[in-house]
Amino acid sequence: MNPICRRRSALPPPAKTTPTDDENLLPEVLIRLPAQPSSLPRASLVCKQWRHLIADPQFLRRFCAHHREPPIIGVFLDFYRGDLSFRSVLDRPDLILPERFSVRFDGIEGGGVEGNDGIWSFRRCRHGRVLFTRGDHLGKGCRQVLVWDPVTGDRRFIGSPPKLDHDWSKSHVQADVLCVAGDKDHVHGSCHSSPLKVVLVCADKLVARACVYSSETNSWGDLISTDVPYHTMSCVGSRSILVGNSLHWFIFGTQTGILELDLDTQTLAVVEVPPDAHASHHGLYLSTLGGGLGFIVVSDDFVAQLWVRTTDFDGVAGWMPAQAIELNKLLPLRPGEWTNLQTVLGVAGDENVIFVSTNGGVFMVHLESLQFKKIFESNPLAECTTSTVHPFTSFFTAGNNMKVQG
Repeated sequence: MNPICRRRSALPPPAKTTPTDDENLLPEVLIRLPAQPSSLPRASLVCKQWRHLIADPQFLRRFCAHHREPPIIGVFLDFYRGDLSFRSVLDRPDLILPERFSVRFDGIEGGGVEGNDGIWSFRRCRHGRVLFTRGDHLGKGCRQVLVWDPVTGDRRFIGSPPKLDHDWSKSHVQADVLCVAGDKDHVHGSCHSSPLKVVLVCADKLVARACVYSSETNSWGDLISTDVPYHTMSCVGSRSILVGNSLHWFIFGTQTGILELDLDTQTLAVVEVPPDAHASHHGLYLSTLGGGLGFIVVSDDFVAQLWVRTTDFDGVAGWMPAQAIELNKLLPLRPGEWTNLQTVLGVAGDENVIFVSTNGGVFMVHLESLQFKKIFESNPLAECTTSTVHPFTSFFTAGNNMKVQG
């Protein structure tokens, strides 16, 4: 045998190709980009390798898991009788145009914001989804439900619960939506295909009722009810918060309490609230600012006082005052602007954000950090006293819409 051939045959086989250190580090770098709408789309323009990586669902899951909390990318302004408008709270290049998040009611039975037999009413946005119910011409009751994902455009139509135990079409109904993904590392705000639940709740005289729809079974559960310890007809407030796996609403009657729906045990209960805590209030809002169930009372001089639920050594639950935020000293208002302050528009309980409307614009205040931003220089809500503000949180990334080519 040729000696040269012998030497060649003794050589080790060529090493398998492995990713370079740069390729291994690239995902670690990109997942640390800010969780803003423009971050990943702009990075995807660098080269084909980056574009493929950013479009990978596994990378997008890691990106969301790294940031944990989806950002508030805009607000839905809910005007009377179904007039809904989206406004971005971000500056360019992260600003999202209103028409990008414009809901369609066409193609649905009784479609249109106002049909011949009822109107669609905005109810809630949570975990990247928006919920509507269709009631009568005054918006009362619930005959149909629509769950809308503004990021993907997906619409899910759900019929109302059967009338065996209660006629939901004749009640003053509140409604809610939430993701119920059970994955350990699941991050809300990127769960566009995850299972969900829809909750309807109402109070009629001395009884509060709830019913829960599950997308996993595509059906409504049994009626859940509890007695209300108030002496006149009660009503359920429109805003809710999620604490653990329980939803909470204010319930108003001769007294004010908090209605609690435990989704694990499928039970309703009424939590009493001390009446002296909210006497002569300017605004009353649920909150999780103290780490659990709480509420915020805004006084006439615009001090936001937090009350938190406590338990003593004997296991008896109660309430105690906690943090107080002087909004009139926190916000940079011009001379005379505060005296013309119109109202506190509301609190987004899960996000612990409060919106303050003035004649010079609208402020968004993060109650935990006390950071604030003037989201509107002019006030789009000044002429409509029935309008409300609902923040929309989501990981609005390139992977939601981008198709990789080549």
